[in-house]
Amino acid sequence: MDKSWKGVLSKVCEIYFQSNTKIDWILVGSVLQGCKMEPGDIDIYVKHKEGVSQFAELLNEFSLPTKSENRHVNDWLSSKEEPVFNQTFPSGFTWTKGRWKINGFNVEVVHISDSAGIPDSITGDGIWEGGQYIWSNFKNVRIGEYTIPTVPLEIQLELNLRRQRQDRIKSILNTIMHNGYDEKLIKKALSSHNLSYFYSEVGLPS
Repeated sequence: MDKSWKGVLSKVCEIYFQSNTKIDWILVGSVLQGCKMEPGDIDIYVKHKEGVSQFAELLNEFSLPTKSENRHVNDWLSSKEEPVFNQTFPSGFTWTKGRWKINGFNVEVVHISDSAGIPDSITGDGIWEGGQYIWSNFKNVRIGEYTIPTVPLEIQLELNLRRQRQDRIKSILNTIMHNGYDEKLIKKALSSHNLSYFYSEVGLPS
């Protein structure tokens, strides 16, 4: 297997598509959409909770033989004994995840069942990349022989503006300005405040 992130993602795609398993899933990634940054992990959201268990079955060969001793959510790994991890935070935020280390890259599959009120709207608050609107606003990209759905850069821009991750904001803006963007989606994806910022950055009147 190619040990780059692209090789690992290609392997995950190969396993999924050859299995004929049907899972509603979406990749959270900007590199396949033209951004110049090196991903440290591969993040996948699934629409339904059972999708995490389905991915765990598909990626079973990469699971630990026994339960992960490290219980910290960012270090825990799926095992044959405990393929999925459920967690509820004090805020009420609840997720179910599977997590594997494949050729040095973290591959994480997540379903969020309670967002604990994280703003997610197409009418002013902005679309959250882990929320309900990503499923009807995905963008298909190619990796090798496979076509996979991804969270569009317009939506990823909103998340990174919320988190004030300047390196990613700059990379996404540069890519959008070079390759173009979906005008209807950008208006839905960005909060009112962030939309004004975006227009100022691309030199358009807000």
